[in-house]
Amino acid sequence: MKLNSVVSIKVVRLVRYFYLALGFSLLIASLFLSGCSNDNTSGTSLNWQNTNAVPKSLLLSATTQNTILPSTQINAIKVAVIPTREKNNLYIFNFNSPNLCGELGCLYAGYLSDGQGSKQVLNLYLQPNVLPGKHLITLVNDDSKNSSGLPCLDVQQVINNTTVQKLIYCFNGNDYQPVENTLIKV
Repeated sequence: MKLNSVVSIKVVRLVRYFYLALGFSLLIASLFLSGCSNDNTSGTSLNWQNTNAVPKSLLLSATTQNTILPSTQINAIKVAVIPTREKNNLYIFNFNSPNLCGELGCLYAGYLSDGQGSKQVLNLYLQPNVLPGKHLITLVNDDSKNSSGLPCLDVQQVINNTTVQKLIYCFNGNDYQPVENTLIKV
């Protein structure tokens, strides 16, 4: 009788250790796998501001290169200012106005400025409609796709209300180019 109680205590302890080890390994696995999500929750949405956030010379250059807007409508332009690792700024201009939107979408242009000058690195026509809770352009810091120090851009485009096209644009040293194109059924 004493032998059976010793064996049963050992079995109970063994089962407890097994459950403890199983729970611990599941916890570790879930922590590792949570970083492998293909979701865009790690992205940062753009903070659109008025044109006062842009140097006047860059604003003038961007508007004359991309539009024929009269000076009275320049205040309708929105801009996102994105600091980079090299102490440059990436300026993304949102020319979403009735005079600049057409069948292809609305104009979005990006300029990289180093304080001494600026260079256009992005020129896209995007449809401004997005799914609820989503953003048209989101910043993604993905060093596997981009080693330039500039963030990649995750662009979401709704196609026929049934599909979302997710485009990832990354800086290749000269300008922003698409590096990934995914279609997602809604």
